[in-house]
Amino acid sequence: MTTQEIRAIVRERYNRRCGYCNVSEVWVGGELEIDHFRPLAHGGTDDLVNLVYACTTCNRFKGDYWQSVGAPEDLRLLHPAENNVNAHLVETTDGRLAGLTPRGWFHIDRLHLNRSQLVALRQLRQTERLLQRELAQAQAIKTELQKRIRELETELAELREIIARLTG
Repeated sequence: MTTQEIRAIVRERYNRRCGYCNVSEVWVGGELEIDHFRPLAHGGTDDLVNLVYACTTCNRFKGDYWQSVGAPEDLRLLHPAENNVNAHLVETTDGRLAGLTPRGWFHIDRLHLNRSQLVALRQLRQTERLLQRELAQAQAIKTELQKRIRELETELAELREIIARLTG
């Protein structure tokens, strides 16, 4: 495969979002970078499983980090496609990430995943989800009200017929 083909596969695998912070290339105004999860300097390869689509900021904070041999599990970064990130991290109501495990906290700290711009973005997305739920509820209410209006119009037409017969 060519470099461009590999890049396209990795880009699509991560849905055009940073595997670490989930920021979209649309929001940053351009394509993201390809990161070697296990850096080449530490024995990493160009295999697809080792490649992560990453924003410049996350890639810079991650750098060529790789846990030393024998390091505790807590000092390992989470691989966005290989690990269940949701078992280690949770988004709080204020838009910050919190670790559910020591490894989750390490991941957040190493990649600076609570930087102000990401917290603001998460808050915006929370607001968007809330507004979408409220809109769906409003549309359901509208549908019910339209149904009730049709029922009342039918009833009104029937009453007008009755009145017309009685007065006619």
